[in-house]
Amino acid sequence: MQRQIIVLGLDDASPNSTLPSVHGGQYGATPSEWCESVLLLICAMLDSELISPHPEIDSYQGKSSEEIRKLLAQGDPENGFDADLIWDVMHFNGTEKLVELLRKFDLNEWTAINAKLPLPLGKALAKMKVVQSYSFN
Repeated sequence: MQRQIIVLGLDDASPNSTLPSVHGGQYGATPSEWCESVLLLICAMLDSELISPHPEIDSYQGKSSEEIRKLLAQGDPENGFDADLIWDVMHFNGTEKLVELLRKFDLNEWTAINAKLPLPLGKALAKMKVVQSYSFN
C-alpha cells in the first residue's frame, strides 16, 4: 500500500490502476474485495487531503470522499458515465501535502518504489488514518 501511495505522489492514477497486487487486483479471484480496498484507500487519502481528483476533470473537483465513492459505485449518469467507465476516466493526483510527506522521507522519486519503506512513513499514514497501524510493512 505504501508503494501505491508513493506512485500517487509521483503521477496521476485511476482507481483501476490502484493496488494491483491486493486481492489479485481488478481481475483477481476476489475483485469485490479488491474494489473495496481501493475505495477505502482512495477515500482515506481524500479525507487526509493527500490526493484530489485530477484538475482537468472539473466536475469532480471539490467532491467529498463519499461523493467520489458514490460515483465509483453508481457511475455518473449526469455525464453519461457508468461505474466501470468512471473507474477508468477518474484520475487522482497527489496533493502538495503528499509530495511534502514523501520528500520528508526521501520517497519523492521513482526509485523509491523498490526501496525499503521506512517505518516512519507507515506511522505518519496510520496517524492520518490512511493505513491501519499493523499494515506498515
